[in-house]
Amino acid sequence: MSVSIDAEVIDTDVLVLGGGFGGAWAALRASELGADVVLVEKAHVARSGASTMSGGVTTCPIDSDDLNIWAEEFISHGAYMCDQDWTWQLLEGARERVKTIASWDVPISRDEDGNIRRFASRGMVDVRCMQYQPKKTMEELRRRNLAQGVRIYDRVAAVDLLTSDGAHPTKGSIIGALGFGTRDGKSYVFRAKRTILAMGVMAMKGKWHIDNVTGDGAAIAYRAGTRLVDLEMGCGGTFTVLMKNYDLGGYNIAVAHGAQLINAAGDRFMAQYDPVRFERSELSRVVAAFVKEINDGRGPCYIDLRTCDASYWSDLETVWSRNSQILLSDHIPNPRENPLLIEPQWGAWAHGMSGVQIDLQCRTNLDGLFATGSNAKNKATGTHSSAGSPTAFAMNTGYIAGQTAAHEACELPLPDLNAGDIRTLIDAMRAPLARPQRGLSPDDIHDRMAWLETSVVDGVLNNAGKLYRKLEVVEEMRAALESCHAPDPHELAKFHEARNIVEFARAQYLSALDRTESRESFYREDYPETNDDEWFVWHGITRTAGGVPVFDREAIPLERFPLQPPSTGGRRLSPVAAMMNGTYDAAAYA
Repeated sequence: MSVSIDAEVIDTDVLVLGGGFGGAWAALRASELGADVVLVEKAHVARSGASTMSGGVTTCPIDSDDLNIWAEEFISHGAYMCDQDWTWQLLEGARERVKTIASWDVPISRDEDGNIRRFASRGMVDVRCMQYQPKKTMEELRRRNLAQGVRIYDRVAAVDLLTSDGAHPTKGSIIGALGFGTRDGKSYVFRAKRTILAMGVMAMKGKWHIDNVTGDGAAIAYRAGTRLVDLEMGCGGTFTVLMKNYDLGGYNIAVAHGAQLINAAGDRFMAQYDPVRFERSELSRVVAAFVKEINDGRGPCYIDLRTCDASYWSDLETVWSRNSQILLSDHIPNPRENPLLIEPQWGAWAHGMSGVQIDLQCRTNLDGLFATGSNAKNKATGTHSSAGSPTAFAMNTGYIAGQTAAHEACELPLPDLNAGDIRTLIDAMRAPLARPQRGLSPDDIHDRMAWLETSVVDGVLNNAGKLYRKLEVVEEMRAALESCHAPDPHELAKFHEARNIVEFARAQYLSALDRTESRESFYREDYPETNDDEWFVWHGITRTAGGVPVFDREAIPLERFPLQPPSTGGRRLSPVAAMMNGTYDAAAYA
């Protein structure tokens, strides 16, 4: 650049934004192929994000498994709204990633013969997952990245993507990113031949036990002009709140070992909704069944761990130690003898059901930009995310994106930077530091946004009125951001997290209003039917230069795929709608 700027400029072949499974695997694979790699993480790689704090399960195919059976189950349970090429790529890649993890010195649940112990994956019958220690796995990924020469920038928050034309949205290419140190406030310009988004899921800060996954990747991609897909489907959750005060942390693991959900009368209520998979049914159906029990006066509801097998208890201290902090403590009634009060969380949680559109090589619609993990739409699994598939998707999209980005980068020169464009972005990034202290603080905005999802009932039962009321709050918070003051770099990081939450939530609620039907985890009381005639599509949203979103519907190309649904037309009540009005027939929704 001919004009200097007040920032450190760092050049690299491949820039990875986000240090969870997707980002760490992308960086490792790109570096293995000889690329110079920079990994940027707003917290600390191996101590942040959903990967480190996840339930510790991943899809676990091994060489002896017939992947035809697994693929059919993924595709059919995903309502055939899959890219079946992606389904196969995910399963074949997962088999290789499992072999890699098994070769590392990380805790994995194993049987008496030392073989990986596998469990029925939630939502599935034949598909199996394994249980491992996610924190130790992330520590190993960090160690291997450093040994490979990856330059890791911990505690640097990426704020916006750099574009070749300086525009947001861009008609050009992505040429890196802009960020700042969350402790010292130092500005960074990362110039890259290829950029990979791996910044995790979107969740309201203060609502979930993972407090720093705030939709950063999807928001900065949206501002740059990336097409996002099925945002309204990006609601999720699980049973996490134990005894009103504690975090269970491992619902998927518990039910895989035999835990049951019961109502106040002691009835296993999932028996009437899914007599085959019971508590391992789709989470949207399990949470909806819980809401139905509460609304019909059969609450409170409990998790009964007395039915768990012996290995559940032995693994608590070795593989999944975080559970043992409460389940093996004296702070609660002995769970081996007493059912425990439990509640779900439900709300914005873009875990692959929605996200940035990617192709089979994890490229987005913008030149130079890739997306992995929860930043990307998981077309391998359609409308259903089984236990273990989000982490498998993160690991494999990371591996693929890193590999493709490295190959492409080796053929490219470093892009040119425009000092004027970068100064404008830096000024906007740092603007809250110079504002007077008035109006709402970043914490105030986070609290107000989290308030939108305080009720699990309201989270499940949507309608136009509720969505418009949520949008009113979002618009108020958008306006509040314009005058929000950040006194130091720590608060500036929270400001940009709030900005991203507001941006993403607005796009999500607008997408929900645009979708005039109900489908699996997405339920509108005013449009209770699943409408395949109009909505058997991937639903896209793209930001225009004026900030106005444009929606589109991309037909799912069934003619390309070997597996075909029984029918692709007509209307029927969605499963959640049928549950709510008392007409649910388990056989009809199997």
